[in-house]
Amino acid sequence: MKKRYKLALATASIALGFGIIQAKPAQAATFSGPINIYAAASLTDTLPQVEALYKQSNPNVTFINTFGASGTLANQILAGANPVDIFFSVSQAPLDTLENAGKLIEGTRQNVLKNTLAIITPINSTISISNVEDLLKLRQVAIGDPSVVPAGVFAQELFTNSGISGKIQPQLVFGSNVRDVLDKVSSATNDSIDAGVVYTTDALTALDKVKIAYTPPINLYSPIFYGSAVLRQTQNLDAARDFNSFLSSSQASPVFQSSGFSTIPEPMTTGGSIAVGIVGLMMKRKVKAKAKAKAAVD
Repeated sequence: MKKRYKLALATASIALGFGIIQAKPAQAATFSGPINIYAAASLTDTLPQVEALYKQSNPNVTFINTFGASGTLANQILAGANPVDIFFSVSQAPLDTLENAGKLIEGTRQNVLKNTLAIITPINSTISISNVEDLLKLRQVAIGDPSVVPAGVFAQELFTNSGISGKIQPQLVFGSNVRDVLDKVSSATNDSIDAGVVYTTDALTALDKVKIAYTPPINLYSPIFYGSAVLRQTQNLDAARDFNSFLSSSQASPVFQSSGFSTIPEPMTTGGSIAVGIVGLMMKRKVKAKAKAKAAVD
């Protein structure tokens, strides 16, 4: 039994070692040319920082970024926007739309980030908000247009699950994307919008103009995931694939986290998964064997 256990453990070690080797990003190949990215407006400040980090190893790569509401960008891609190499969306729905239309390269879609909602007010506001229901006391509340802005969809979920959806609709002012909502609340000329619902990461970019008045419980709206994928229309396939993988890498994670995003761990490699499975199975068998031996003695 000991010999078999040691053999299995050795096999697992080899598999784990293979998994670790496979998990390391390739260093030999470098890429060049432009990568055209359509990305959620809430990534406006952070994505260029990730790109700058990537360029340290790939100095010949350039990036062309188009930021906007994820739904609007998805519609533009469907309408033939060209060339677009990578779509980096908030919410699953825009990616689902493109995948169902056959626009994504199979195997490149991935979840990269998570975010949360924040209710913001102008920096000089004296309004106190201690729950979602307090929004009903305000004059106007800005949210993203739910027809194209995922942040607006999440805001409407928040209202529905808080029991105020029907009552608050007359107070809502729609923004064309989440940054537009931020601008409406933070504008020096704003004299009627008392609050807005944005992503926490957007609020953090403008703490000199707005303040986070209330952070709603996350069980009042669906989990907010950001996903990316390479598009079939790409004109720079190898570079697009490599940078898309880089978005979910351990190198990029600290950059996203510094902006307030939560990152999703890299998927375990096949070798690593095999290793964990083998070790777990052998440990389970060993525990059962000890228990059986003890029972026989007792």
